[in-house]
Parts: sequence; C-alpha cells; structure tokens
Amino acid sequence: MEKCPITDLELTRVDSGSYRITVNGEYLFIRHGIRFDALLDQEDFIKNKYIFAGAILTKQLPDKEHVDVYWFSLTMDDYKEKLEKIIYPKTPKSKLDNLFLSLFKMQKYDGELVEINNIVPNPEFYYKHFFKSYDECIYYLEELTHQGLITLSINPVKVPMDFSITFSGLNYFIELTERGDLSNKCFIAMSFDSSMRETRETIKTVIQNNGFEPIFIDEQLIGSTQTINDAIIAAIRSCRFCIADFSQQRDGVYFESGFAAGLNKPVIYTCHDEWFSKSHFDTNHFPHLIYKSSNELAEKLDNKIKAWIK
Repeated sequence: MEKCPITDLELTRVDSGSYRITVNGEYLFIRHGIRFDALLDQEDFIKNKYIFAGAILTKQLPDKEHVDVYWFSLTMDDYKEKLEKIIYPKTPKSKLDNLFLSLFKMQKYDGELVEINNIVPNPEFYYKHFFKSYDECIYYLEELTHQGLITLSINPVKVPMDFSITFSGLNYFIELTERGDLSNKCFIAMSFDSSMRETRETIKTVIQNNGFEPIFIDEQLIGSTQTINDAIIAAIRSCRFCIADFSQQRDGVYFESGFAAGLNKPVIYTCHDEWFSKSHFDTNHFPHLIYKSSNELAEKLDNKIKAWIK
C-alpha cells in the first residue's frame, strides 16, 4: 500500500505526476513536480511537512483551474511561497483552542459522550489540526482535561477512547467564538468615498491573498432590528484583526479602530502620505504604514500581515 508522503494517508495514482487521497469519502488530488523526491528530502520541508498536510486536509490554496474538485500543487520552486500563505494555529493556545472547537462540533448535544478511539490515532485527524505527531495531539487533549474543558477516557496504551464537553467547556465555547480569536475575518475601517476605491480594492486583494475574508460594513446585510452601530460592533468582535486606514480622516475610523484595540484585537494602521500630517495626536504615535501609491500599500500591508497576523 503506497502512502502520501505528506499526509501519510493511502494514495491512488492518477498519473506519474499526481495522485489522490480519500478524506471523508471525498477525493483530494495532489500534483507534484519532477523534483518532488528531492523536495521531500529537504530539511526545511521535513520540518514543515505537517503544515502542508494540514493545508491539504483543510483544503487551503486550491488550484484555481479546478472548480469542482480540490487539487493541491507542490513543487520545489513554489513550496516556500505556499508555506507563507498557509493559515494555521502557531501558538500553544491557538492550537488548544483549534482542537477544542473541533471536538465541540463533534457532539450532537451538550454532554454527549463521543467515541474517538478510531478517529484520533488517524493521521487525518492530527494533521488536520496541524499537530506534528499523534503524541503531540494526545498532549493537547490531556491539557484540555487539565483545564476542565473536557472529560477524557484513555486506555492503558494511551489511546483516547471517548470525551465529553464539560459545563465549563460549554461556556468557554461561547467566550471563544465571541472573541473571534480563530476567525479568518478582517474588519476594514476606512473612508468609503468613491475616490478611495483603488485603495479599498488594494486592501481587499491583499487580505484575500493572505487567506482572510475582508469585512466592509457597507457590504454587510443589516437586519431590520439592528442599528449600524450594532452591526459594526458585532463585526469587529467576530474578526481576528482590523485594518484602519486614516486617509481622509473619517471620525468613524477612529471609533472603529479604538473599539478593536479595546478588545485587544491587532490593529494595522495605514494612511496615505498626504493625509498623515492631519491625523490626531491620540493615534499618530502608533506605527503606521505610510504609502504614496497602491503598489506601496500592497507591499507594506502584505508584509505586515505575514509578519504580525499569520
């Protein structure tokens, strides 16, 4: 039985340059270059193999020419570029929260005892959660029990048998989802004047290219019982980070970025060069991405998101 060298799952050859794996009854296709074997031996690739496995199992970075099925291409020439674009939990807390949310979704009702003895040992499970190994996954499962978020039954050979979400875990789920820590959304506070259209599109493109969903409040559907302020506050709460562009010095940008900062959300401050001298002293001491063109904004914003958010 031949296995995928990235996900460790059984593969079926499509041709000499591609193969498929089956995940939950769905085919996922992987295409590789002619120097694929050499890539697999690269020390840098070996160290980051679990990240690529997680990207495939969460269906990130799909080939754009395929719409109906998932294809993931990987070559010696582009693997470093793709590694930078993969979104995954990097800190111990984000790993723990990511695992907890996944377990929460497995229960059909509060307090259900969920069997996982045939699930967790599978590479599909621990790579999907961006763990380097089965043992690392077990470590985080046990930590969830130490924090009182789940109960966990493990047999003598260290195989988890079942779990349930505790009452504290149920409340933590509400807290976690409301904070937006694991969200892929970015709230954009800026002037919506028509003269800012190019800047708006630049910000939108950079966010999407980094795997996040841009949230502009003027594009959101607002319910009849909801005020615009309610919608803004709810949107900011649900986002992972905020971009605040102070060009044209709109009061709303100060309010929205301040609210996001008050929630301890990362805020990226941007401003066109001709407007920065007019910015308020309460915020102009924060590091800003000052730009004179859309290309300059795109480059600086992309670097900032990669370094600070991803």
